[in-house]
Amino acid sequence: MLRGKKSFLPLALGLIVVSLGSSVAYEVSPVTGGATVTGKIVFKGAVPGLKKLLITKDEDVCGKGAVERKEIDVTKDGGLRHVVIFLEGVSKGKPWQKPPEGFVLDQKKCAFLPYLLVMPKGAEATVLNSDQALHNIHAYELIGKASRTLFNVAQPKFKPKVTQQIAVRKGNTAVRVECDAHNWMLGWIFVADSPYAVLVEEDGSFTIDDIPPGKYKLNAWHPFLGTAEKEVQLSAGGKEQIVFEFSGK
Repeated sequence: MLRGKKSFLPLALGLIVVSLGSSVAYEVSPVTGGATVTGKIVFKGAVPGLKKLLITKDEDVCGKGAVERKEIDVTKDGGLRHVVIFLEGVSKGKPWQKPPEGFVLDQKKCAFLPYLLVMPKGAEATVLNSDQALHNIHAYELIGKASRTLFNVAQPKFKPKVTQQIAVRKGNTAVRVECDAHNWMLGWIFVADSPYAVLVEEDGSFTIDDIPPGKYKLNAWHPFLGTAEKEVQLSAGGKEQIVFEFSGK
């Protein structure tokens, strides 16, 4: 549990909240006295082993043998990768920083790159097929324990690029991405309500800046460990440092 301000204190996995949905309408507006939140996501305890998934087709493209999936990816010093940090309840503030190439999800050597993509609600994703093989990208919006298909598109090698709008029902929502042609392929899209959502760095650290002063929920979401949250009170020009701590079951 977080105890106090401007200090690194852990938030245990026991406080996980699985609901992500939000319906906040976001407006771009100048920010006065923007605050900053920094911190790190750490993992405590035994790290689960790799999952081995057999490669059963298109070995000339995908490789031979098996794919080793690391669902819980932890650095040597305990930093947890593949976590999205986002503020809930921000109604207006800074604009999205769209990458020059747009929001791109590639399929290369029968793997999704990037493994986890963060993008705005309602934006378009460019899906590439860099392989000389048929892929069938199938995206599921996760709604609690249920899911619904967002899109299901065959992408042969002669169709290297398709564009899909990520039309989830609510923002701050996770989308699971699979390939129906290669059942070991897995990726994720996190669809955010506002630009105050970031993917942690390779060491598990994060920074969210230019935040309008106010009271918000700060959330940490991991595809397999769920979501942890904490309320934060941000003053004008203030700086907060927070650690979320996850642990194995």
